[in-house]
Amino acid sequence: MAPEPEKISIERRIAHRYSSYDTPFWVRENSQVGRWHRPGDGPTQYLSLSTDGAWAELIRTEELRVEDEVAMVSVSMWSALIEEAVIANYTTFEQAERSGFDPTALVSENYEQCQREGARLRKEGFSGVIAPSAALPGALNVTLFGARMMSTWDRPKFLASSIPATIITKGAPPPGLLPRVRRLGTSHSGLVEHLANSEQGSETNVVRRQRSRKSPE
Repeated sequence: MAPEPEKISIERRIAHRYSSYDTPFWVRENSQVGRWHRPGDGPTQYLSLSTDGAWAELIRTEELRVEDEVAMVSVSMWSALIEEAVIANYTTFEQAERSGFDPTALVSENYEQCQREGARLRKEGFSGVIAPSAALPGALNVTLFGARMMSTWDRPKFLASSIPATIITKGAPPPGLLPRVRRLGTSHSGLVEHLANSEQGSETNVVRRQRSRKSPE
């Protein structure tokens, strides 16, 4: 059975993205494949609900290893005001599992399963997905399907595809973030905790079933 995520809305939430361009959004096809899109899927926007989450994506992608490397970064951090309906709710590993989607895929370094799900969600009319960050355990990322254009902050929107956005800083990730970033090839602490809890819960249910089947003495 195909996964059926809960549909939620994002109402006036601030999201963040680093970008070296004069806009944080893609109007044309992305230059590289990503977790939720493949070539030919169309423009896809990747943002985080925290600045730490967005900076963590940069640190992990660039494989920065020491604070001196982090301090040399100079890039713009954008804030965007998100208002979107029909978002796929994979905010937690538990939520994904309840919806029939493999929670390990959300933070896997193999994007294939999420890319297939992204294509399916587009066909089903979803405008995006919210899911745990692979780079920073505890953070959430928002992915929006389709082209978006930047509009001026605190000005009326004239196009549904426009998103108010502005640069909030230009520079390097904050000191102290590096140790919290999940490096490539390492486990995700949030997923590890979820799997441990799921296994413990399964064992408890087995014990309960076994006790319920015992003959009365």
